[in-house]
Amino acid sequence: MDAKFLPAQAAIRADQPEELEQLIRADSTLATDRSLSAGDHPTLLCCLVLEMPARRELDRLIRLFSEQGAELTEALTAAASINNTTAITTLLDLGVPIAGDRSWSPLDEALYWGHADSVEFLVKHGAPIDNIRKYAALGHLDGIRRCFGDAGLIVETAGEVDWPFGNSIEPTIRSDPQQITNHALIYACAWGQLDSANELITHGAEINAIPAGFDFAGTPLHYAALNNRREMVEWLLSQGADPTIRDTKVQNTPDGWADYARHRQLAQLLHTARETWPTSHRNEMKFAP
Repeated sequence: MDAKFLPAQAAIRADQPEELEQLIRADSTLATDRSLSAGDHPTLLCCLVLEMPARRELDRLIRLFSEQGAELTEALTAAASINNTTAITTLLDLGVPIAGDRSWSPLDEALYWGHADSVEFLVKHGAPIDNIRKYAALGHLDGIRRCFGDAGLIVETAGEVDWPFGNSIEPTIRSDPQQITNHALIYACAWGQLDSANELITHGAEINAIPAGFDFAGTPLHYAALNNRREMVEWLLSQGADPTIRDTKVQNTPDGWADYARHRQLAQLLHTARETWPTSHRNEMKFAP
């Protein structure tokens, strides 16, 4: 962060709420101003809610920031990204809109990062479930079906391909029906939603595609492996998922992703599947531009 924020940032990291409060009360711009430093926290409040385990007296400190005029909405999405349910609870109590202020919502953020506690809390408190990736991740089959018109073509209300990193996805990719459908399939598989995955495949989702909208870009099988969804892994393999495909960021196979996440038994299953995969069954890899 910019130099003016560093003492307060140090107090946050040292978990010294009294020191942080003194600094904020002495200079309220620490609560209201944005940092101009690239690649760091945009605001001090985001820095606070992103520290885990949650900082001592977090509820009181968030309320202090609010009293001093801090913008709160961005912090709600930040809290969802790190599974900070204490911060989420306080921010919602302060009136922050649960849907956020853009198409990428706090619920989208929690689903993307795989935080079940935050997802459950946000859904329970009325977070909108309003696009195809949310329907897929949460197992809402009727929602998925509404995303396809009578001719089986995806409709505008399905939403676009999106992710936590702003509008850096090309517009033509964001709105591409195949990309949107494949993107939703990743969410279904990451969250172990077999019925969602099957429904999406019947609507043309490609089982071995690597769609846009993910930093660690992999296939549905990669994400099922990463999240230890054994039943989903076995189903995907039975449907022709290719265990030899490598992701486009670290060039690893699904068994490598499972091993990285310390899902040893699943990693072994996938390793065996990869070693015995017939060359004649390998599907063409489909990479997002």
